[in-house]
Amino acid sequence: MWLPVFHLSVIALNVYACTYDQLYLDIPFPSKVFDDMPFKARYMFLTIWCFILQTIYFCISFLNDIAGTNESSPKRTPFIRTIKDVLFSVAFPIALYVSVAFWSIYFIDKPLIFPDYIEAIFPAWLNHTLHTFITVFLIIELLVTKRNYPSRITGSAITMLFVVAYVIWMHVIHDRTGSWPYPIFDVLNLPLRFIFCGFSTILGLGIYVVGEKLNSLVTPVSKQYYTNGTSKKSKLK
Repeated sequence: MWLPVFHLSVIALNVYACTYDQLYLDIPFPSKVFDDMPFKARYMFLTIWCFILQTIYFCISFLNDIAGTNESSPKRTPFIRTIKDVLFSVAFPIALYVSVAFWSIYFIDKPLIFPDYIEAIFPAWLNHTLHTFITVFLIIELLVTKRNYPSRITGSAITMLFVVAYVIWMHVIHDRTGSWPYPIFDVLNLPLRFIFCGFSTILGLGIYVVGEKLNSLVTPVSKQYYTNGTSKKSKLK
């Protein structure tokens, strides 16, 4: 019974954070072009892409609590449960990457990711909601719920499609406004941007595999052997 409460609580926090941002937070951007963009131009940040993805995941999870199933290996998997499992396989590595990348750069050279003039007006609770809790909530979800990961090819392909889409979008934003979403790209030339994006992609794939392995520990796979010697994998309940 507490799972729907957990999922609904995360949704409520995320909706409140988004509402607070839109009503009370005005980030000074380097170009006036951003002032005319919808959603206060927040959609140019990977953090927000991740935040929206996580919110969608927890909405689907809440609907699955009501209309689907949380069994580890249901005889007939509801469609909403399939969507939930696939979304988790993407949301987990993206969230972990955002947290690792943000806090790593923050402690190494903070102005490259979170300049003082932004930090001065940005509430600490909102910063952690966007860059810390996104991972904490999904780790809790990993530990307390069961899921069937998609095949590695499918899951990693969807994750990489998400990453590539953002990289393209980031360059579109720069082409239209002359500004990068994150200050770190102002100090990276073209070769270094390729290296940074390439390393980030490899890191994202690595985190995907980590999430897959962690899931296999939480929901172990057993083998059922038949008289002809063949075997079939199934999730342990």
